[in-house]
Amino acid sequence: MSDNSEDQQKMNNTVSRPEHIIPVYLELESPGYAIVVVFLTVLGVIGNIIVIIKIVFDATYHKPTYIVLMTLALSDLACLVLYIVHAVIEHEVKDIGNKYLEVFMALTYVTTHASAAHVTLFLGLRYFYIRTPIQARLLQNKTIFKWSFAIWISSVVFGGLYFILRFEIPQIDVQAVVLSFRGYLLFLPVCFIVYFHVRKVHELQHSINILGLNRHIRRMSRILSVILFIYILSALLFPICFILNYNAICENERQCKDLLILARIMWVINASANPVIYFIYSRKTRIFLQSLFKNFVRRRANPELIAVRRFSDSNTTTKL
Repeated sequence: MSDNSEDQQKMNNTVSRPEHIIPVYLELESPGYAIVVVFLTVLGVIGNIIVIIKIVFDATYHKPTYIVLMTLALSDLACLVLYIVHAVIEHEVKDIGNKYLEVFMALTYVTTHASAAHVTLFLGLRYFYIRTPIQARLLQNKTIFKWSFAIWISSVVFGGLYFILRFEIPQIDVQAVVLSFRGYLLFLPVCFIVYFHVRKVHELQHSINILGLNRHIRRMSRILSVILFIYILSALLFPICFILNYNAICENERQCKDLLILARIMWVINASANPVIYFIYSRKTRIFLQSLFKNFVRRRANPELIAVRRFSDSNTTTKL
């Protein structure tokens, strides 16, 4: 009986290691994986910063929808920065990394919850604009900041609760805690996101006839499909890895190495892509990018024609 208890305690100690959730050390051991993850992370950081700067300094984007998008970019940026800090500490200062492993895990749950909640807020706000456009026009930016602050408070509570249940109360089964919190992060945001999208499409289809409505709905559905696919994979692969390790299907993390790193890559893509995709597909940004592209193509395709026209104009002016 004593031996079984010791074995179970040993397994719990092994499983409590955050590599099941944050496989940083596995990526650092593989140069190829490290390059991919670092590239995606840096790209995500740059993309989120660009979105934030554009919305902050361009007055035309000072509207509730874009303010929510900015708060989403901030939460995803926090996810990526936390990951970079953890990776650097794990690689360079292992003593500190080992000391604060549990804190890093709890903070990861905080930022992940904040990111998922801001995506839900963004899609809910867009549905609100379709469902009640008059009331939506009265919405102020400061209200969005209050909602975002409330989300961060709830996210801190979420991460703190995870920390307490996972590490401070040993009587609770580790697997039950991890799968409960991971299940919450997987199913609740997806249900809300799908609900808001379906309701929005329903409202659009039963509203007044809008030119190009079907094309707009198809585009929204494609965007949402991509977002959901990335999010579901990023949220689903980690608990799968945890189950494989906890139940000794994989003897150690390295036997599930590829799956763990794929989970991390999808998590990084999710934190990198969301704000950029929503920002690029917004109407103002599409018009701006299309005008830039058309001007670029026009100048590259007809340099000789422009020169001929200038020469012709100069001759005409001389004759006059």
